[in-house]
Amino acid sequence: MKIIVIIPTYNEKENVGRLLENIAGKIFKEISNHQMGILIVDGASPDGTAGIVKAKSAIYPNINLIEEKEKRGIGSAYIAGMKCAIEKLGADVVIEFDGDWQHDPNDIKRLVAEFDNGYDYVIGSRYVPGGSIPTEWALWRKFLSRFGGLTAKIVLGLPVNDATSGLKLSRVKNFAERLPLDENKVLSKYYAYKIQFLYEMLKMGAKTKEIPIQFLERQGGSSKSTLKDIFDSLRVVLILRFVKK
Repeated sequence: MKIIVIIPTYNEKENVGRLLENIAGKIFKEISNHQMGILIVDGASPDGTAGIVKAKSAIYPNINLIEEKEKRGIGSAYIAGMKCAIEKLGADVVIEFDGDWQHDPNDIKRLVAEFDNGYDYVIGSRYVPGGSIPTEWALWRKFLSRFGGLTAKIVLGLPVNDATSGLKLSRVKNFAERLPLDENKVLSKYYAYKIQFLYEMLKMGAKTKEIPIQFLERQGGSSKSTLKDIFDSLRVVLILRFVKK
């Protein structure tokens, strides 16, 4: 199977080189039963992130790059990445992965192992036993992290504990290929797209499993989450519940 790890970036010059070395140079070598690749979707980073990715792709041919003309939001970046991975790279599986070291690259192996066990949709969950968020986070960040997912779980009746996790594996055939991979159909260009995609995958009957992850403090840069993400998540949840039943 061909598995593509999609990583959106914006001003990740401090992180992206080491991250690509770790994933392509180490983690992928420990997954011998699949053809692994990376797709970076860079939102026109002014700090030279794309140049570092190009340099690494000369060393690792399985690193691909989309250079967007402008920063459009993480949801838009993942839509572009998924469309490219499916239509141009021939992916059988896509993995959503952050570019700031908040996700542990070793968890890629754990996601793939559960796919090999027959699951269509594997979620790296912060809110199941064994999962965690950084203890050093301020209270408002902990609330921000928890609110959207908890609201989605209650209002939509979702059978998962972490509806806004950014670390997910999705089988393409019959599932990810049927997601609303069009900016006119996705309900949010930002973090709340995760709730819609989760809702759609579960509605399609994807065999789903949550695995615990330790969500790490980002290395370099600053958090891109804001208070507006709470209201955006609530908006998406209400549309899914009352408009798009």
